[in-house]
Amino acid sequence: MRTHFIALLLFSLVLSSLVGCASPANNGTPAPSRAEESVATEVTQEANDLAKAPEPPETPIPAASVLPLLKAEFALRARDFNLGSSLLTEQAMVLSDPELARRALRLAEFVSDEQRAAALSLRLAELDPDDGAAAAAASGWLARSGQPLKALDYAAIALERGVSVNVAGNLGSFSQFDEDTQLAIAAAIESLSSRWPDDDEVAIAATLLARLQQDWPRAESLILPVLRRSPNDVRSIMLWTQLQIDQSVEDPLERLVDAIADYPENTELRLQYARLLGAEGDYSGARAQFAILLELEPNNPDMISTAALLDFELELYDAALAKFLQLIALEARLDEAFYYVGRIQAADDRYSEAIEAFGSVGPSREFRDAKVRAAQVLIDTAFASDIRQFFDAQRRTYPSSAEQLFLLEAESLRDWSGESLEAYDRGLAAFPQSFSLLYGRAMIHESEGSLWAMEQDLRRILAQDPNHAATLNALGYSLTNRTQRYEEAAVLIERALALSPGDPAIMDSLGWVYYKLGQYVQSESLLREAHAALPDPEVAAHLGEVLWAQGREVEAKDVWQEGLNRVSDHPIILEAIDRLGVALP
Repeated sequence: MRTHFIALLLFSLVLSSLVGCASPANNGTPAPSRAEESVATEVTQEANDLAKAPEPPETPIPAASVLPLLKAEFALRARDFNLGSSLLTEQAMVLSDPELARRALRLAEFVSDEQRAAALSLRLAELDPDDGAAAAAASGWLARSGQPLKALDYAAIALERGVSVNVAGNLGSFSQFDEDTQLAIAAAIESLSSRWPDDDEVAIAATLLARLQQDWPRAESLILPVLRRSPNDVRSIMLWTQLQIDQSVEDPLERLVDAIADYPENTELRLQYARLLGAEGDYSGARAQFAILLELEPNNPDMISTAALLDFELELYDAALAKFLQLIALEARLDEAFYYVGRIQAADDRYSEAIEAFGSVGPSREFRDAKVRAAQVLIDTAFASDIRQFFDAQRRTYPSSAEQLFLLEAESLRDWSGESLEAYDRGLAAFPQSFSLLYGRAMIHESEGSLWAMEQDLRRILAQDPNHAATLNALGYSLTNRTQRYEEAAVLIERALALSPGDPAIMDSLGWVYYKLGQYVQSESLLREAHAALPDPEVAAHLGEVLWAQGREVEAKDVWQEGLNRVSDHPIILEAIDRLGVALP
């Protein structure tokens, strides 16, 4: 058995798995994607080249590797790329075959497994020291994993073999390293710069390093040759522009503007210019650039989105709405687009359109706020039944977010007597162990004076997680305010503070229960520390009462007055001074 058997086996398995067999279209087998066809074409060419090449010396494959390689082939034939990648990676790590490692690396990249790709790039660089591309890949993976010194070693190997590397990627976390590491990184980049002065990637990295060191003359001297070699290189122009901004020169955007004039259809340059104008507060200038960009690429979702957001921030709502609707028509950035359509429609009192748009926002960073805004529109314009109906439909549409939607529904129904509690009950029927729903229902019980029910819900959380600090604090604080079980409350809050040391809310709770126990010195110390970290009126109410109980009435009044200056009608402060008969100036 020969070494090239592994390569041929892999050609077979990758080709068959990515292309599939030629069979009728209605057999249920998915058609290969363009990416798969591209990989398959490349693999086919490599297979043909290998077939014409002279046979390498015979090297036996260890018996223990034959079965895993065959399993990998069958996994890939079944289109189980993850299993196939796992098996090939294992064998690439034990067999000294660069072709196996190379193909395992390609497959790991194909399935977007960064951890395997990183390990395989290092393995390939080890097995084939003459492969500059492997060294460059290893350098990239090491840089992304926070190992810049090793990455720069491999970058030197790649450059020696004529392969350029993104050296600047090693400076992304430069400021987070200790001084010795920073000095070592700087020395390595300066060495690369002296050895390869004409390599643009090295020059850009050296320029960035000089900028980090605030050595502006050196930074400019390093980037100018790159600009002469590549006058429309976006990174170089933007780096030069940033250097001018750093030094507060009179016209920092001059070179960028000149480059756009020379290359008017370079959309990346113009996009960076538009963003800089926006960052500098020249919104009309930024809008003018986006108008040109959209003429050049009228259906580019990224440009439409950025231009729409700019219009929205400038309160040009009609223009923004048109662009967001265009995104929806293009089926691009749908969650963002529906979210802003909803906001614009709500601001224009088109309530049904707003609710429909907010309801169309799927799980995303806009999801929660969209549902909250939809509920707010319903609160202002409809009935509890409409809110229930809205969230019920949302749960059917987005079942993976059902727990969160129950919580939002319950919060939205607080203004209707009994409705919020019923929403929590429905949610807990579906998610009986949900901490969020149990905690939320407990707070409703407390607000309604149902102390026993509140305690039962909080203890259900603690039964699952005895060290849930927020629940320990909530239960202890409620017992302090609603009962005379102060010693039990103190034990709960002390446990919470031990789990979350320094938390001002918990320190406030503990200081308050110590006050109830008559431990004024400990109480004052905790409350002062909590008030310094969290100058909240409720903390001020507690601290003022402790000071008042010790006869320090002037200090107490000052603390209360400070709290009322923040919130003039704060109920806890007003209740305290009324109960104690205090007259504030």
